Amino acid sequence: MEDSADRGVRAFVTDVVQRGGSATPLKGSRAVRVKGVDGRSCVVRVRSTTRGQWMARRQDGTPGSDSTGSSYWVFVDFAGESPEFYMVESDEVESGIASDVELWLAERPGRVPTGSHPIPMSSVAHGHDRWDLLNLNRVRDSLQRKEVSRPRTRPVKAVKPAAEPEFVDPRMAIVSDFGGYRIQARFDPENSNVEITRGPMEGRRFGHPTTAANAVTKFVSDDDAEYDGWTFWRLDDPSGDPLGKHLSHSG
Repeated sequence: MEDSADRGVRAFVTDVVQRGGSATPLKGSRAVRVKGVDGRSCVVRVRSTTRGQWMARRQDGTPGSDSTGSSYWVFVDFAGESPEFYMVESDEVESGIASDVELWLAERPGRVPTGSHPIPMSSVAHGHDRWDLLNLNRVRDSLQRKEVSRPRTRPVKAVKPAAEPEFVDPRMAIVSDFGGYRIQARFDPENSNVEITRGPMEGRRFGHPTTAANAVTKFVSDDDAEYDGWTFWRLDDPSGDPLGKHLSHSG
């Protein structure tokens, strides 16, 4: 299944091409080299969300941490019917992260500036559809092509393709709210594996609910406390029962 990061890069590349430019994703990063209509190029870092805020890293506020040499960030919002794009200069984004992290460190001396850092809509709203920053056309080319006329032939009865069976994930849907984030995951009762499916550490897999719980809390807030995975995770359903309680009853 395509994750939101790949989806964001693909949507951005599509819009760049439709606005008269060219785009080449950089291997091993969520960045794209964009060439504008005037032939000038720049590197753009891409972040995507479906929930109105984006995730960066606290390290992104450290000078020299950007190995891509980007000039801009683009924030892709999939909350509506079609993606919305917000372009902001890299220096502005990174200085904003640095300022927030400085305050975060001051709250508790001794913290290490690692982990994820949220970027709210209010920080990027002024960059909405600033395609001009990338030297691209503000209006998309519809890319509509005229159909080539062909000799009239006898219509062929269409054969309805067989419907592909819908994939149903057999694993249990679980969730936890921590540090201002909702973390969704899947739990496999056969081997106790946990896969984070949405939120911080999305896509990571762990061999036990407790391992997953402690990895997520450490990533989000540098919290060194130990958490019990059977109570940290709960069912992602109306009951909201702790995972351990549910398994003991179902056993």
